[in-house]
Amino acid sequence: MALALLLAAPAASAQVKVVSTLEQLEGQKAGIRYYDRNAVPLPDAKGAHSYDIMRRADSLGVKWRVRRYTVQGHQQLLDAGFSSDLPHGTLQARSREWYPNGQLREDVSYRNGKPDGPMKTYFPDGKLRRDQQVRAGTVVKGECYGPGGQALDECPAYRTLAKLTGKGAGQGVVFQAMQKQFVQFLPKGYSRATDASVHVAFGVDSLGNVHSARVLASDDGALNAAALETVRRLPRLVPATEEGRSVSSAMEGQFFYYPTRRAATAAADE
Repeated sequence: MALALLLAAPAASAQVKVVSTLEQLEGQKAGIRYYDRNAVPLPDAKGAHSYDIMRRADSLGVKWRVRRYTVQGHQQLLDAGFSSDLPHGTLQARSREWYPNGQLREDVSYRNGKPDGPMKTYFPDGKLRRDQQVRAGTVVKGECYGPGGQALDECPAYRTLAKLTGKGAGQGVVFQAMQKQFVQFLPKGYSRATDASVHVAFGVDSLGNVHSARVLASDDGALNAAALETVRRLPRLVPATEEGRSVSSAMEGQFFYYPTRRAATAAADE
C-alpha cells in the first residue's frame, strides 16, 4: 500500500509527479515511475507491473531514496539510495533487492557508485549465493556458493551491462552508436528550426535481442518513428549478466536533432 500512503498525505500529493523520464524530476521532491514486467520504463501507469517511489533525501550522502513495488500486491522489490542529482545514477549507502516472492535477493553497501562494505546475494529459495567484503569495488575476502550450498572455486562476475559486440559496455556507448543511424531514418524532407530530442526505452533479453522499444518523451512526434526504427535496427547485443549468467535488462536514452549546431558549424566554415 506504499503508493496509496504516499498519495494520501496532502503535503506529499502536492509534490508527487508521475514521470516518464528521470529529468522530469528536476525541481521535484518526489516522483513515481512505472515499469513493465521486464523492468523497461513506461510513459505512464498503463500496463505497469511495478513502480518506483522516488523521494529526495539528505542522509549519508544520499540525495534520492528509491523504493520499488509490484503493482499487484505492492510487494517491495528495491530499496536503494543514490548520491547523484537524479535517482538511478550513482548508488550510495545500503541497497537491497527482493525477488517477487518476497525473498531477499541481495544486500549490498555502496560508496560513490561502487560496492563498499558487505555484499550478500541469495538464491530464490533463500540460500546464500555470495558473501563478500568489498572495498571501493575490490573484493577483500569472501566466498560464493552454488545452489546446493557448495563453495565455488571462483566467484562469477557480480553484474555486467549489455553492450554492442566489440565495444564498451553501457547504454551511453550503445546510444552514441545509434545516434549516427538515427538521422538516416528521419522523414524525407524533415526540417525544423530548433533542436529536438526523443527519449526512448527498450529491453534486451538474455539472448541479446532488443524488444519493447517505446517512446517515453518527445519534443516532436514526427521524430518518434525514426527513433523506434533506429532501436529495431540494432544488431544482437551481448546480454547483461548477473552472477555469471545472462539476464534480461533495460536501456534508455535520447536521440537528438541539432539544426542549430549544424547552422553554427556552417557559419564557422564560411
